[in-house]
Amino acid sequence: MRSSFFGLHIASSAMHAARGNLHTIGHNIANAETVGFTRQVAVQRASTPLRAGLGRGMIGTGSEIISINQIRNQFLDGKYRNQNAVRGQFAAKSDIFALTQGILRDSPNQNIGLTSEINDIFARMSDLAGNAGDPTYRRNFLSGLDSLSILMNSQSSQLTQQMVDINQEIRTTVGTINSLGRQIQSLNRQITVMELDGSNANDLRDQRNLLLDELSQYVNIEVREIERNPEFAAGRETDPRESRRELVVLIDGQDFINHFSMQELAVRQRTTDDGTHILRNVEEPARMYEIVWAGGRPFNMYSPSLSGELAGLINLRDGNGGNFASVQDFTLTGNTITINQFTTHSRLDIGHTGVVTARNPATGQIVHIRYTHRTFEPAGVFPPQGATMQLYADDVPSNFDDTWQLTIGETTNYMGIPYFKARLDELARTLARAFNEGQHLFGGAIDGLAGGHFDGVDLYGNMGSILLTYQMTNGQLNMWDGDWENGGFNYFNITAQNFIVNPNLVSDPNLMALHTDITSTDSGNDIVDGWRKLTENRSLFNEGRLGDFLSAITGDLGITARQANNFAVSYGDLQNTIDNQRRAISGVSLDEEVTFMISHQLVFQAAARLLNIIDGIYDTTINRMGSW
Repeated sequence: MRSSFFGLHIASSAMHAARGNLHTIGHNIANAETVGFTRQVAVQRASTPLRAGLGRGMIGTGSEIISINQIRNQFLDGKYRNQNAVRGQFAAKSDIFALTQGILRDSPNQNIGLTSEINDIFARMSDLAGNAGDPTYRRNFLSGLDSLSILMNSQSSQLTQQMVDINQEIRTTVGTINSLGRQIQSLNRQITVMELDGSNANDLRDQRNLLLDELSQYVNIEVREIERNPEFAAGRETDPRESRRELVVLIDGQDFINHFSMQELAVRQRTTDDGTHILRNVEEPARMYEIVWAGGRPFNMYSPSLSGELAGLINLRDGNGGNFASVQDFTLTGNTITINQFTTHSRLDIGHTGVVTARNPATGQIVHIRYTHRTFEPAGVFPPQGATMQLYADDVPSNFDDTWQLTIGETTNYMGIPYFKARLDELARTLARAFNEGQHLFGGAIDGLAGGHFDGVDLYGNMGSILLTYQMTNGQLNMWDGDWENGGFNYFNITAQNFIVNPNLVSDPNLMALHTDITSTDSGNDIVDGWRKLTENRSLFNEGRLGDFLSAITGDLGITARQANNFAVSYGDLQNTIDNQRRAISGVSLDEEVTFMISHQLVFQAAARLLNIIDGIYDTTINRMGSW
């Protein structure tokens, strides 16, 4: 049976509903400029009606607010986070390549860079050709070579430092990803507690979505909210208090957050079990980090689907432009591994000492084999022309044989810092060979290149010594005297970072051997004339001439950097477009809120007026008619 004051209940429910809507609107207006805030709406419905007398029809009981919901589009959230990850990847590359371009800046018109230095050397060489016996011109030429070596030393050192800095940034980024994950995990707990009564913890969800947006900048994520109550998921249960929604976050398809639990990422140095450093790139600095899951689960750092700032940093630090390859043709004798057909490998493939990785294809067993030194056969033949390489290992597995897969380094097709560092190394080695050996270059005379510094005589009548050499690991210079019968000079050990002019020649320019006639000590210059032809020699590099090689370095860097910058801008614009679409749905429009506010204000006023009218009716009925 309905109460005699049933009308008051209907009017008051209208007032409560209007007030609830006004409170929600006020909350929206208060947070119109709050970053990450999502517009909220009060979900209002007619309250449960009562059956009319004699079972004829239903009588309404007013209205009620059943929940406060967010207006948010999950599809646009996913698109935004995907674009944010790609933009973050290319933005990281763009920022670091801007520094790399500064290091390798090459502007001949402004007398800056390698091309300018090499042009200056050949200009001094022309002066030297006409004054080969003058110590001043000799010293001037050596000064140009020394200036080039100093520039290459500096550039290589700065690139190495870039790799070290990026390595630390990778560690910091992994820490940031874990920190964001822990905050999201904490919010999951709070949201679960707050929603036990069936309500929505909207403001906490806003905080969580903001953290998810930030996380997507560092690594590509997939976010799912899964209903764990099968009855509710199937629609057989409608009470919101029975809902058990849990958040799952995947990083590149692997579990990262499973609502209350979390699997953190970790970094560890590239070492074997005995602490031996594993090189991905031979010239890379020590103590480079690998990324793994903290529980020991492997993490594929080089997954083609990985994106975000983390992927950009990994590509920059490890990208060697495809300079590494697995070894397919090798033999094993005792603990000596002989690699055949060395033509498939470059200088970057193997260090003087290091570790190779062997995998048993039958069992999947992986073993890191440490070797103490290497040699080449035949001695004196410069690889990759017909040489084999021997690696002398400390120990090898008892079941290791030539059916295993042997890997030296790893291939990353992206042109990162190691790639450009390798190009500098190649330039240093090739110039050293060309100036030192001349006609011995690649095993014979090329395009009229008469000879190198080893083939000449100095002004004292002595055979020439080494002109361009390198600083050995013990800090001393390799001062090989040109004894070809006992192994030759190992140019594999030359890098742009240790490349140097023989200081004995710098101290005494008369030791420069510029003439091939060993019976004469005059100031002949046929060695210099051969050097002058180097600029037109098309056999020095795969790209052709020296100038072509220098242009290739500049071109590769310019194209790669421009691509990173263009993609960062392009994906940034696309991300902004998607974000504007999100804001159009989720953002607070003050004009709309004011319109809604006026509408609900009128409802409240009308309900209050109805309440006054009903109150007047009851006052008349009870207080006045009751006295009759």
